[in-house]
Amino acid sequence: MRELKRLERKKKIRALSIKGKKKLAKLEEKFGYRVIKSHEVPKKILPACHPEAITIYIVRDGRDALVSMAHHRKDIVKPGSDYLKNLKEALWAPMGSYFGGWGSNVEQWAKIADIVIHFEDLVNDPVKEIKRIQELIDLPEPRIDKIPTFESQRAGKSLYGGRIRPKLSREEQDAFNAKFYRSGKHGGWKNDMPEDIQEKFWDKYGEVMLKMGYSKEGGLTNEVNE
Repeated sequence: MRELKRLERKKKIRALSIKGKKKLAKLEEKFGYRVIKSHEVPKKILPACHPEAITIYIVRDGRDALVSMAHHRKDIVKPGSDYLKNLKEALWAPMGSYFGGWGSNVEQWAKIADIVIHFEDLVNDPVKEIKRIQELIDLPEPRIDKIPTFESQRAGKSLYGGRIRPKLSREEQDAFNAKFYRSGKHGGWKNDMPEDIQEKFWDKYGEVMLKMGYSKEGGLTNEVNE
């Protein structure tokens, strides 16, 4: 997307070469729908968006989200860091770290989102969720055979999947992607989050969880409370 914007700027000042024009055409075809994907809170990302942009918010069981962030920090952001320490930091999110904290992030986005999609529903029935998005955006009919699987994303065979990293060997790249795309499942918090932290999480975010349709035992109640 950065390259697309760079070439568009050059086109505006008529400084685009023939090679650049061809590359721009390919990128425009590739990014037919302009999308900004972000984990940040609204105030940090909305200024970069079109005023009439559609906001799609994907929410995940906060316990799975925190477990994912703690592993990501241990494996990718700060390799070798302590998983439990990361998990506790993600829970308390001091000074607005970890994207403002799970509950705050959810409340801010859910309040303004045009549509809220549960990660669990997206995994279980992606076509159904695409149909919901089609009510807001003029999208072509979903191609079942083109929907990426977790395995294809991990292997770098999807547009937004694991990137090809020329400096890494195939084995090193596979090992990195296995850490970056760790499981793609939901409910892993039951094994990866100690019971005392589970209780602290529910004390802090139980109200938000219930509001978003999640039960304390795990799973969706299929009711989102406004």
